[in-house]
Amino acid sequence: MECLTAAVRNGADAVYFGGGAFNARRGAKNFTGDDLAAAIDFCRLRNVKTHITLNTILFDTELTDALNFASKLCSLRADAVIVQDIGLAALLREYLPELPVHASTQMGVHSPGGLRFCEENGIERAVLSREVSLDEIRRMHENSPVDLEFFCHGALCMGFSGSCLYSSMAGERSGNRGTCAQPCRKNATVFDRRANENEFALSTNDICMIDELSALASAGICSLKIEGRMKQPEYVATVTGIYRRALDGDKPKDARARLFEIFNRGEFSTSHIRGDSVRTGRVGSARPSKELINEAHESVRSDRQARKVRGELSLEEGSRAELVLFSGEYCGRAYGPVCEKANNPVDRERYAEQVKKLGGTPFYMDECRVDGCGFLPVSQVNALRREAVENLTAAILGKPRGERLFTEADIARFIKPAGAAEGSPLLYERFRDIEKALASSADMIGFDPTDPANTDVSPLFASGKKLILILPNVLITEGARSSYERLAASGAFSGIEINNVGQLYLGRELPIRIAGIGVNAANSASITKLLSMGITHVMPSPELTRPQLAALSEKFGSVMIVNTLGRAPLMQLLHCPVKEYRGCRNCKGYPGVLTDGDGRRFPLQNVRFRSGADNYCLVRMMNSAVTDIREALKASGIRVFASAETPDRAPDSPVTRGHWARPVD
Repeated sequence: MECLTAAVRNGADAVYFGGGAFNARRGAKNFTGDDLAAAIDFCRLRNVKTHITLNTILFDTELTDALNFASKLCSLRADAVIVQDIGLAALLREYLPELPVHASTQMGVHSPGGLRFCEENGIERAVLSREVSLDEIRRMHENSPVDLEFFCHGALCMGFSGSCLYSSMAGERSGNRGTCAQPCRKNATVFDRRANENEFALSTNDICMIDELSALASAGICSLKIEGRMKQPEYVATVTGIYRRALDGDKPKDARARLFEIFNRGEFSTSHIRGDSVRTGRVGSARPSKELINEAHESVRSDRQARKVRGELSLEEGSRAELVLFSGEYCGRAYGPVCEKANNPVDRERYAEQVKKLGGTPFYMDECRVDGCGFLPVSQVNALRREAVENLTAAILGKPRGERLFTEADIARFIKPAGAAEGSPLLYERFRDIEKALASSADMIGFDPTDPANTDVSPLFASGKKLILILPNVLITEGARSSYERLAASGAFSGIEINNVGQLYLGRELPIRIAGIGVNAANSASITKLLSMGITHVMPSPELTRPQLAALSEKFGSVMIVNTLGRAPLMQLLHCPVKEYRGCRNCKGYPGVLTDGDGRRFPLQNVRFRSGADNYCLVRMMNSAVTDIREALKASGIRVFASAETPDRAPDSPVTRGHWARPVD
């Protein structure tokens, strides 16, 4: 509550926070029970919107509780919920259509296709990926009515949000589930040796957009978001206050210096809005002066977001005294005793000043009109004011909406099972090399091009095989998207594997359409939603355990593809650490390895976008261990499509069963 108060009293128009479970900062001190209702009321009275985070992927056993929590938020009049899980988003539109939904940055919206998904599924606002450029923001804004929100200050993840499995695979604490252990902030190097204590090749500097506000607004951003749910109230007060003043045209001359002083990880960046400005290698530092801390404390003393009200006091002799407080569409009315005849001329200004004493309330008053010449004791005026304030408060907060309780039966009505698999498991094998792909005898063969713009697919035409074009999790530019569109339309492929909601509209004419693990389908509602959009096969999240996969296979085994062999992609990087520390090596598929402080070696893969205006790579950090659950899957009796890929390089790599028997937190 201290942080929330600091944000509101320093000029925030909206605040976002969690309510316990189902939020991406479960380690923060979130709001629960009466505190949650009090926080929402505190903001509503000050005309500040509340956006509550429900931004984690969910398992089947959690869908009912998550929907009921959203119902509670709806009854408390929260202004929106921020959602990652597409299954939950679909359930909210089905059962709570009156509750506004925003797409979390964890949903990975970074393209016009992502906004189309939002628009078609009733999602009013998208918090864009931090890696998008001004040009891409402008393109998205010009082609979609969906509101665009963007992080303007705070921590920057090295990998794309919602596409990170590093913490999950390294230690069972999932970033997609709100318990990220932030292993990217630990020692790491791109040199082929164990990282030393001063190397942090994945720890990025923070973003600061204080000098880019007009550019972001011009591009189409309607809401600027400050990261800070794990920070101190002094940080929240300082950063919010500086951005508020800047938006109001009163940016302090030393704004950047103050922002740097309150917290930094080395030189600030603007992420990728004007090209790659990200740098790594620094840990957090905060050494604010006593003066800055005192200013932060002083800033929360006055309630600058208090609502302005107008008063009308009627003191007609022989009639009951009446006070009405107006605030926009709301009013609070109170009646007092019958006004007596005044022995002396009435000092209306004195009465008005008494009514204006609204200290300790969320209101302030500049104007109060007093009518009539009757007399009323000061104590009665004060009583009128208190009652009018109470009634105005009640009018603004409104009566609680009815809270509907949902059951597992409601969830079951939404789910549309595809049926269990029959016969022997089929194989979907995935390659980066065309020759190896053509040599495979798998039932379906996935091809993951290293350079999509310059890939010659002519050898594929005569193969007669079911070839699947694999898309990366991130297609950050129009040129990159066009490259894959051309490949999909070439006639060489029978299907496409998508790995982001923005790709759901690519390759729609192809008979096989696979939702890859990048879509984060972890529950029956997500799979149902994907199938309703023309997806033919779904690769569930690799964060599911054997019992969870078995339960899903009973409903969807005929369309499920489970990864049985290969390296899990841990991070998707638009900033290349190899290029930063060793210079661009013009690599074609394998930039090298990243080694952590424990000596674990994480191979790097890249997808090159080198044509036209595009000149960048998407780098994937793969797991140090090869996931292999082939025998475990066979022994379990789970009947699904199996997916395998040739583990790249290092044949002596350690082997893991991933989350087959170790659930994520």
